[in-house]
Amino acid sequence: MGALGDVRLGGGLARTLASPMANLVTIVEEPTGEAYSGLLRFALRTKSLFSLVWCEQFEFDREAISLAEALRPDFVSERRTDEWPGTQLFGHFAVVRMYRMSTAALATLAEVGRLYGWSAPERPEDLAFYVGENNPWLGSIAHEQDAFIYPDAIDIREVCTNVPGLRLEHVAGR
Repeated sequence: MGALGDVRLGGGLARTLASPMANLVTIVEEPTGEAYSGLLRFALRTKSLFSLVWCEQFEFDREAISLAEALRPDFVSERRTDEWPGTQLFGHFAVVRMYRMSTAALATLAEVGRLYGWSAPERPEDLAFYVGENNPWLGSIAHEQDAFIYPDAIDIREVCTNVPGLRLEHVAGR
């Protein structure tokens, strides 16, 4: 994977990474309002899984703990790791929790109102959607206001058709 840039994260270093795939589709403008709701509805309709990241170096607010409780019925798995879609940590670890998308989970995720609202310490970080547990179709790096779609994992035309207002740009070799 090629590095896109280094950032300081809770006293440590994180690197945002390009996908091992040659092409990504970048989300040009943060999905908020109807575009964000459309993404959530699309994830529900396609029976996607989703993940949220709990970086160990952060002490999370009560709101984050409440979100975890609300999502508990849709919990699938968790793993301690130093990487997830778009990010590689150096010297730190995080817990990536995977959930099933359900109507209850959609309602909980919708309360945030925007894709880049998933940022610590108020909330877990970096909402991502998957086709199966190890195949992401959307990744985000909330604190960098960056999000991308993996076109090899999902039909990009279907995403565009079903998520009005989503602004995308194809980036070769990202």
